[in-house]
Amino acid sequence: MMNGKNYILADEIVFEAKPDAVPYNYRISYKIAQLCLIMEMCSRGGCSLLKLHMISVGLSTKQDMEDLKDLVYDRIASYTVVRFDPAVNHAIRFAVGDGIIFQQQNGLYKLSKLGKSYVKKIIKDTQLMKDEKRYLSSLSTMLTEDKIKALTSLWRYSSAEN
Repeated sequence: MMNGKNYILADEIVFEAKPDAVPYNYRISYKIAQLCLIMEMCSRGGCSLLKLHMISVGLSTKQDMEDLKDLVYDRIASYTVVRFDPAVNHAIRFAVGDGIIFQQQNGLYKLSKLGKSYVKKIIKDTQLMKDEKRYLSSLSTMLTEDKIKALTSLWRYSSAEN
């Protein structure tokens, strides 16, 4: 429930205009929708917090999209910087609170039945988040948790040397 309205169970998805000039990508409703798409299109058994951040930030600019895709398709050896977006953390808290996603015993986040219903409506609407859907479709499940673990191990070892 956002602002007292249940948008998930409504017949259509609505992103309302807000009185403050808040960029769309910092709005909780947008970020929840984005995270649901990431979980649906880019994972098999769930997403780690780091994976959600990496892909969400990867959707920020065309350059970020290309950099992440280069990592995923092994066109670059390392991905040295992961930015952590506070909007992702806020959206996760709201989505868990609203029952859209849940955290599994293994720590990975997964869509609930409600979340799956919500993301199906987003995917069905061809005008809604079409750039994100196109990019996530091309990324698919190529950014695996194993690849993320290997990357974080590389960071640990390279940081220990310095």
